[in-house]
Amino acid sequence: MEENRLPADSPEAQEGSNLSIDDIDNLKKLTDTKWIEIASGDIESHIEHDENNLDTIGKKPGTYYRDIIFALLQIRLPEEEATRDWKEMLKHKFIMSEKLGRNVGIHVAALDYYTNIKRKIINPKIMDAHEYVDTASRSLLDELTKAYNRHFMDEEFKKLFSNARHGGKGFSLIMLDLDHFKIYNDLNGHIQGDLALIETVRILHAVCSPDDTVTRYGGEEFAILLPSQPLNLALKTAENIRSAIYDYRFVNEYQMPNGRLTASLGVTTYRDSLATPVAMIEEADAALYRAKNGGRNQVKAFLTSLNE
Repeated sequence: MEENRLPADSPEAQEGSNLSIDDIDNLKKLTDTKWIEIASGDIESHIEHDENNLDTIGKKPGTYYRDIIFALLQIRLPEEEATRDWKEMLKHKFIMSEKLGRNVGIHVAALDYYTNIKRKIINPKIMDAHEYVDTASRSLLDELTKAYNRHFMDEEFKKLFSNARHGGKGFSLIMLDLDHFKIYNDLNGHIQGDLALIETVRILHAVCSPDDTVTRYGGEEFAILLPSQPLNLALKTAENIRSAIYDYRFVNEYQMPNGRLTASLGVTTYRDSLATPVAMIEEADAALYRAKNGGRNQVKAFLTSLNE
């Protein structure tokens, strides 16, 4: 009996162009470890199909084969169908290799299987997996500074907020703004201003932990998400950032007010009374505004009561 054709406008066929952060992480694991090539026999001298190896790619149970098919052809399938296809694809690869007297790569076997055997996928395509992952990763980074961009932050923020709301895993947020940065740009030119932004991100990455999310929020403003950090630890991190930026010697900063390029920071932490991530950003912004109005080059926490 002929298999049902997958409509071109189905969610499975269309989802491939809409990568999530988790998608990129999983594709990186698959490509960096060459798991597909090893499991399919492209690297080993025999076809290896060990269910236990699937645990090494770190994805939640029930979605491994879906990731493999996506990494191979950039098409989406339900997990049950992807599992069947992967096993049939390995058999097809072995048969092709036997007939041709040489190893047929998994990418060629996958394309032949879907176009000539399954006759289901309308427009399967093959791309270099590493290039695809690199391109997808770049879409989440700020082009200038290589900090994460707003899209990445929004996704991470939603996850942290949901985990805090439903799982009790608190977190904190820092909003940072470079003081008098327009003056620095006017004095030194936009190229040197861009270099100062790049150097600022390097400082943030040096001070923050690998688990923290450093984001260029806009212009000379940055946001840092701090998973599992209560307010007191977040304030220490913010102070370490402020101090590191103050101690750093930016080019021609002696012309700035007070002779330094400095930063002001606002800090807040998750509370159950916060309705949305936007409300939390507004709190951090309010604290940042107080730091600016208080003389700059300082850290302020959002307080439910403004009586300090």
